[in-house]
Amino acid sequence: MSLTDEEKTFLADLERNVTRHGSRSDLLQQGERYGCVRVMRKGWAIRHKALPDGRRQVVNFVLPGDIIGFYCNLFETADHGVTTLTPAEVANFQPDRIIELFKRFPRLAAALAWSGAKEEAIIAERLLSVGRRTALERTAHLIVELLRRLTIVGLVEEGRFTLPVTQEILADALGLSIVHINRTLRRLRDIGLIDLAGQQITVHDVKQLASIGQFDELYLHLIRAPKPLEHALDTKSDRKRAGD
Repeated sequence: MSLTDEEKTFLADLERNVTRHGSRSDLLQQGERYGCVRVMRKGWAIRHKALPDGRRQVVNFVLPGDIIGFYCNLFETADHGVTTLTPAEVANFQPDRIIELFKRFPRLAAALAWSGAKEEAIIAERLLSVGRRTALERTAHLIVELLRRLTIVGLVEEGRFTLPVTQEILADALGLSIVHINRTLRRLRDIGLIDLAGQQITVHDVKQLASIGQFDELYLHLIRAPKPLEHALDTKSDRKRAGD
C-alpha cells in the first residue's frame, strides 16, 4: 500500500541513527536486556539460540530490511542472539518509538505486525525442514528461500547472489554435519542445479530446486498484505467514507 508523506517522514526518522558493525559482531546477545530496535540496512546476520555447552542452532538469517528486537516492549530480555556474518549497516531507535508508531500510525503498525508474522512463518518452516525434510530437501529449500527473499530487496542478479555463510553455519541452520552439508552441496552442483564460486552461488534451475525442496513460497507472503487488511487500512477509503 502507498504511504502518506507523514508516514514516510516517520519511517525516515526511525532510520536516522545508523551504526556500522564488522563481521562477527553481536547485535543482540541471548539473555541480555533489549537496548533498542534495529533495522538491518546492509549486510547479513544470523538469529541463533545456544545451549549452555555451546551447541548452537541458527533459527533464521537476517537480511536487509529485517527488524531486530521488534518484540522488545513485550519481553524484557532476548531469547536469542543476533550476530553479523558480514560488515553491516544498522539503523537503531528506542523501543518507545514502536509504541508511538502503534498510537499514531495504525497502518504502519499493521505492516510491522505482518512482518513479525512472516518471521514466525519462516522459523516454523525451518522447524519443518529440520524435523522432516531430508538433507537434500532442506538444503534445496533454504537456497530457494534465500533466493526469493534476496530478490525482493534487489540482491539477486540472473539467479546469482552472495552467500556469506560457512558450511558450519549452514550445518547449524539445517541440523546437519559439515561433512553432510559438503556432500549435499556437491550433489546439487553435480546435477547442474547450482554453481558455487567462493561466496557466490548461482541457481540454474529454480523450479527444479524448489521441487526437490518441496518449496511453497506461500509462507513467505512476499508480494503484499492480505487484501482485507489492506482495504481496512486504506486512507483513501477512510476519506471517501468520511465524505459520504
